[in-house]
Amino acid sequence: MSVAGIGIVSAFGTSHAAFRDALLDGRTGIAPVTGFDRSTCRSTLAAQVPDLDPSPWIPAMKLRRMDRTGIYAVIATKLALEDAGVRVAAEGNDRMGVLLGTWTAGGGSTEQFLEALFRGGPSAAPALLFDSTVANAAASLAGLEHRFRGPNVTVSHKEASGLAAIVGAVDLIREDRASALMTGGVDAIFETFFRACDRFRVMSAESAFSNRLAPFDAARSGFVLGEGGYGLWLAAGEPGDGRGGPAHGEILGVAAASAAVPLNAWPDRPEPMVRTMRLALEDAALGAGDVDVVYASANATPALDAVEAAAFVTLFGGGRAVITSVKGALGEFGASGSAACAAALLCGRAGLVPPIAGLDTPDPVAGSLRLARTAVPAPGPVVLINSVASGGALFSVVLRVRS
Repeated sequence: MSVAGIGIVSAFGTSHAAFRDALLDGRTGIAPVTGFDRSTCRSTLAAQVPDLDPSPWIPAMKLRRMDRTGIYAVIATKLALEDAGVRVAAEGNDRMGVLLGTWTAGGGSTEQFLEALFRGGPSAAPALLFDSTVANAAASLAGLEHRFRGPNVTVSHKEASGLAAIVGAVDLIREDRASALMTGGVDAIFETFFRACDRFRVMSAESAFSNRLAPFDAARSGFVLGEGGYGLWLAAGEPGDGRGGPAHGEILGVAAASAAVPLNAWPDRPEPMVRTMRLALEDAALGAGDVDVVYASANATPALDAVEAAAFVTLFGGGRAVITSVKGALGEFGASGSAACAAALLCGRAGLVPPIAGLDTPDPVAGSLRLARTAVPAPGPVVLINSVASGGALFSVVLRVRS
């Protein structure tokens, strides 16, 4: 199954080259939060999408009915279709659809709608935004805008939503429910959501980017939120067979599992992660020794990174696989798994693995792993991507980068 197109709305812009080069340079999009007052918050940093002008992609009248997750979804879909060279007929296509993951879709519009309602009563509530107060609005807008008449599905597994969507999309195409799907994730930071995360003290309290926000660093202190839209255009068939077209790569195997942990807790043992990765490799008809690069779910949370590092030691310790994470650059959010897939394909086609932004002193638990400290040559084209949700949902994807 080919990844025929990639669409990106990121902290580094909307072009493949800008996104790839920023990651390879080890840059970070993490900066002080803008858009609302954060003076009373413990956490003050995030990786936000800066100064995005949606007008080249979405007419002004349509923008009035969309919140930022919808905007990100529509733009990422348009960019992925353009990248894949796909044109949808005016009457639409019954075999094309959308399967998107999100943690925050609907929340931003709900915040605005309820604020106006409580302040000014029913007459003050912005009716145009009401349709965007539901979590499936972003996927629905992408389907309507691009005339897809196949499956339209939204999944939410918190931080793992984007990779969960890709796993689900692969299954739908394998079952011949669709011939092509837009999949991946979208998320947008809004004040109520940020303050809720801040209240529960799940984010780092650092006031500036440093190694304390770097995955696998011994001094790590927790994640910061990110946002954006990362879409993959998945097409039935293999690259170059006349259906998948000239693609970025192909998805070889997927897996979904879970760890039995308390509500909102990270996995506390490596065995469930090991099992999930092995299931994905089994689905791809590969073994751990065939993996060249791993994109970790590690997000600078002490407990998560330690457990995932232990899982990697079990499968890849002492081997050639290079391990990285994009969350020091992009933050943690519902689209981070699909962002990792985009990074794996775009950086992989350049023959490189991006460094873990900010990593200074690796945690000793990762001592036998080849952590990427600088941009390094990829040992080969096979990549494994992990996503873990607080609460225990686990997803793994194995792909092969096009040479």
